[in-house]
Amino acid sequence: MKKGLIVTAVILTVAGLVLIIGSFFFNGPNFAISENAKTETNTYTVTDGFDNIYIQTLEADVKLIPSENGECRVVCEERAYTRHKVSVENGALKIEAEDTRKWYDFILLFSLNSQSVTVYLPSDRYEELDINCATGGVSVSERFTFEKASVSSSTGSVSFKASAEGDVKIKTTTGSILIDGVTADSIELAVSTGSVTAENINCREKISVNVSTGRALLDGVKCKSLSSDGGTGKITVKDTVATESFRIERNTGDIHFQNSDAGEIFAKTSTGDVTGTLNSSKVFVAKTSTGKITVPDTVSGGKCEITTATGDINISIND
Repeated sequence: MKKGLIVTAVILTVAGLVLIIGSFFFNGPNFAISENAKTETNTYTVTDGFDNIYIQTLEADVKLIPSENGECRVVCEERAYTRHKVSVENGALKIEAEDTRKWYDFILLFSLNSQSVTVYLPSDRYEELDINCATGGVSVSERFTFEKASVSSSTGSVSFKASAEGDVKIKTTTGSILIDGVTADSIELAVSTGSVTAENINCREKISVNVSTGRALLDGVKCKSLSSDGGTGKITVKDTVATESFRIERNTGDIHFQNSDAGEIFAKTSTGDVTGTLNSSKVFVAKTSTGKITVPDTVSGGKCEITTATGDINISIND
C-alpha cells in the first residue's frame, strides 16, 4: 500500500512538471524565441591601462589574442541575461559575467547558441592572468608572456601557448589541456576527465601532471623534475629530459618512455605495462607480481625503480 502511494505521488509530480513546462511553452515565456535567449555581439572598448587580467565567465569560450591596431577591446557573443561587465580597476582588466536568469531560463539552455569572449590585447607582456570558466573553453595565444598564469574550467578544453616568468597552473574538470611552446618556472596541470598534452616545454623547476581518467603525453619537455599521478589512462613520456627525477604513478594504465631520461626514475602502475627507451644507463630495481621483466644489466647511473602489480616491464637503453 505504501509503495503504491509513493509511485502515485511520483507520477503526479512528473505529470505536474510536464504541465507546467508545457504551459510556459504555450502561454508563458516563450523560451525558443525569447529576446533574452538570442545571442548578440557587444564590443567593449578599454582605454585605461592595465597590467593584470582577471576573467570570470559562465558559459562562454574565452580567447586571448593580440590586437591588430594597438587598442584593447573585448568582443562578447552574449545573451541579455548573461551580459559581461568590463572594467579596469586598480590596474587590472576585469571581465565578469552577470547572470540575471530565472529558473525557467535553464530549461532549454541546451538548444541555445554558445557564447564567447574574445579579448584583443595591445601588449605582449602582463603581470597576472587569472581565468575562471564555469562552462567553456580557453585559448591563449603564444604571443603573450605573463609573470604568472592560472586557468580553470569546469567543462571545457584549454589551449595555452603563452609563457610565464613564474608559475603556470591549468585545471579542468571535464575537458582536455594542451600546452605548447611554454616556458615557465613551474607548471601544474590537472584534469579529472580528459587528456593532457604538453609539447615543447621548458620548465625551469617542476612540472606536474595529474589525470583522474584520460591519457597524458609529454613530448619535448625539459625540466628539473617531472611528477605525474593518474587513475585510469596511459602516459607517454617522449623526448623528455629532467635533470633530477621522474616520478610517475598510475592505478590502471601503461607508462611508456621514448628517448627520455632523468637523474633518477620512479615508475609504478597497478594494472599496466612499463615500457620504452631511456637515454643513459641506470641501476634498475624492477618488480612485478604477474608479468615479465626485461631490463638492461647495467650497474652505473641513477636509480630506476619500476613496480607493477599486473603487467610487464620492458626497458632498453639507447645506443
